[in-house]
Amino acid sequence: MSNTVQGTSGISGQESQVLPPQMSIAEILLMIGIQAMDANDQKIRIAYEKVKQNNEDLQKLNKAMAYLAAHKDKELDPNADIGDGLKLKDVLDRFKISRPANDGKIAANQFARVETAIKGASDALGGTNQIDMMKLQSVLNKQNEMSQMVSNNMSKLNQMAMALIGNMR
Repeated sequence: MSNTVQGTSGISGQESQVLPPQMSIAEILLMIGIQAMDANDQKIRIAYEKVKQNNEDLQKLNKAMAYLAAHKDKELDPNADIGDGLKLKDVLDRFKISRPANDGKIAANQFARVETAIKGASDALGGTNQIDMMKLQSVLNKQNEMSQMVSNNMSKLNQMAMALIGNMR
């Protein structure tokens, strides 16, 4: 019977590693915690990118709503710059908001429909962003818990080492 312990969980996506035979439970837990933190890093990055994209999209929708408010009940040109080089048609296309086919212009009588669609897209994205923020907070909390576990295990290992040194004196 072998007294080596093999990692088989594949937490970090790496190949299984053979642990030294004299490894303590605290050392094993320390290694597992570090690998779990590494795996959680990718989840944090993904959650952060979703929130970042949502915020950028909300900014685009807010610019479109501000542009509409400034041009209330007028014929709108979808190629108009609504700020920072962003075109109204780009926002409408990004959020799949249809526009009339009459030379690409949005007539005054169609204004309310476009405005409502943009507000709806903004509200929906705001709700999605809240959920994504909660997911990000959750993975950050998990990272903090794992960090605390690793810190506690490191402290225990240090205490054991100091006790051994104290016994040698």
